[in-house]
Amino acid sequence: MPHSPTTARDVAVAMYDALLRSDRDALQTLADPRIEIHVTKELPYGGDYFGLPGFFDLFKNTFELIESKIEITQFFDAGSQVVAVGRTRGTGRDTGQSFDAAIVHVLTVRDGRLVGFDAFVEDAPITSAIHGVRPS
Repeated sequence: MPHSPTTARDVAVAMYDALLRSDRDALQTLADPRIEIHVTKELPYGGDYFGLPGFFDLFKNTFELIESKIEITQFFDAGSQVVAVGRTRGTGRDTGQSFDAAIVHVLTVRDGRLVGFDAFVEDAPITSAIHGVRPS
């Protein structure tokens, strides 16, 4: 990582950059060891994850089921939180079926580290791609 992020938005941007590079070391540097993660429970990989092991389990569980790319189109600063709005596009790994889903992430930063990550995801397109059925 070229420089240490200084604002909540800097931390959020650095996290998405690290995700694009699959840079586990950078993600570990950005995340607090006690990070709490909550992901839309309707997704097969959704639920609650805790700590750095949970942070990496989320990505492992996600990437076992889908191949995707996140595109953030807007960031909103809200003090120690940043709201990231965008889309995730990709395919179900087992089905090859594509999806395009809206996402809203709320990232909470304290002392320059990510302590909370709440992911709200349009679940039907992703779930359909994972299971090989067309969304209704």
